[in-house]
Amino acid sequence: MKNECYIVRDLLPTYIDKLCSLESAEFVDQHIATCDKCTQIAKQMRAEFDIDENVDITANMEQKKPLKKLANFFNAQRGYTAFLRAAFWISLIVTVGFFIYSLSVLNDINDERKVARSVEQEKQEVMEQSFEVLSTNLDETALQKIFQEYSDHLQHLAVFSTDHINDFTLIREGITHPYSIDFSRLKEGPSNAYPINYSQAELVVGDGGTVTELIIPNDYDIGTVAMANEEWIIQFEYKEAYFDTVERAHQSKYYGPSNWIIFQLPLILLVITSFILGNWIFQKRITKPVNNMLD
Repeated sequence: MKNECYIVRDLLPTYIDKLCSLESAEFVDQHIATCDKCTQIAKQMRAEFDIDENVDITANMEQKKPLKKLANFFNAQRGYTAFLRAAFWISLIVTVGFFIYSLSVLNDINDERKVARSVEQEKQEVMEQSFEVLSTNLDETALQKIFQEYSDHLQHLAVFSTDHINDFTLIREGITHPYSIDFSRLKEGPSNAYPINYSQAELVVGDGGTVTELIIPNDYDIGTVAMANEEWIIQFEYKEAYFDTVERAHQSKYYGPSNWIIFQLPLILLVITSFILGNWIFQKRITKPVNNMLD
């Protein structure tokens, strides 16, 4: 064996790893080009090197698989945390928007409630003052004074004696219809009622003083209010110009939404927003240590 063969074989590991100098690599190339035995040894060493390298790569990949799965899991957790954050802010904005809208609705409803209280208070005042006058005697001047106080809203103010009413009739468009009066309801307080025939009234006052001509009641179903005690029935009608206010008051009193209905949706959204916030905080707490490691 030539001395060159020993030298080349010593250089082969660094030659295959490409760690030798350029001059050494050229020397090895020139030698194995003419020496079949050294060429064979170089091929064998190179094959062994490739096998070892592939084994190491495979082993490294197998070792990294669990870590990769764990990293994928926590990346998914990061994505879920980001989703919760976005959902929270969107839900919060929507909730605040509905709260502002509900406050606006509540403000409008409160205005309607004030109108309803004003109408109810006026009913009570007219009746209380009228019955106070009738507690002594049928004083036309005093009743006219009461009417004038509320003349912007009232069309007629009539007084009926319970002893003199035998035929209760409703007049609509010139046609007389018999009907009965629920005295027990009228004794409870001012109530909307079908008008009693004004021809049976002891006294009717209006804008011009005492009314003597035939009166055709209006056909607005809540345009007449009556109240009774054991001796008298007080009845008044609203002017047509006041009907819209009366209607608003009636709708607000009997059909207006409660505060719970007004704020029901924003309160439900608030619960949902709180639930999302709780999940977001919990998710951040459990993923924070791992996020620090991954970062």
